[in-house]
Amino acid sequence: MKSIILFIACVVMLMLVGCQNQTRITPTIVSSEGIKTLSEHDILAISQQACIENDNRAIIPPNYHHLNSRLSKIAQSLPQKINNIELNYKVYIDTEPNAWSTANGCIRVNSGLMKLLEDNELQAVLAHEQAHIVLKHGINLFRQAPYIEITDKAHELVIIVKEATSHQYEVEADSYAFDLLVGENIDPIGLLNMLTKMPIHSENQPTSHPSRIKRISHIVDRLNRH
Repeated sequence: MKSIILFIACVVMLMLVGCQNQTRITPTIVSSEGIKTLSEHDILAISQQACIENDNRAIIPPNYHHLNSRLSKIAQSLPQKINNIELNYKVYIDTEPNAWSTANGCIRVNSGLMKLLEDNELQAVLAHEQAHIVLKHGINLFRQAPYIEITDKAHELVIIVKEATSHQYEVEADSYAFDLLVGENIDPIGLLNMLTKMPIHSENQPTSHPSRIKRISHIVDRLNRH
């Protein structure tokens, strides 16, 4: 069984682009039996704390900043609540083209990604992140993990995940995002365009995302049937 290690900033939040490995601290292990005792409420609380801790470490522009205004305008074209959870958005000043979401409704977008993409493509990104939330991918990853590691570095969690599972979730999120965009009368071509602009992962590095070719092929098939 091939597995990959994803940090809480990547697993619970299911990043769009991928995660960079960080220096690891000697961890505390939570067994699969311990994981089973976590309720959905517990997982949402963990997600909320992870979001807060990442916000505290990030550089976030003031509300009047043009990046916030742009993100807010784009977000208004999509649902504001999912699974009875209010969505909230923030921009991180970070050149890495990245975006992620948490099970509790946090959606974060790096300035590097906003610089890279047009508005329609950013709509597709947000729709993809909303899909992870509505499909409860973050919660399911907790449920399916054989164990969890907790480090003493900023309370990070490391979850071991089957690569095939994380790849499946990305394709599912693309499919849901396609339907969401169409339902909101938004051209789904943004999904295709944003993927063509994404950085290519090194074949030597594990990633939570399937090959770009596979995802593009899936979206092209949906567009042809649309």
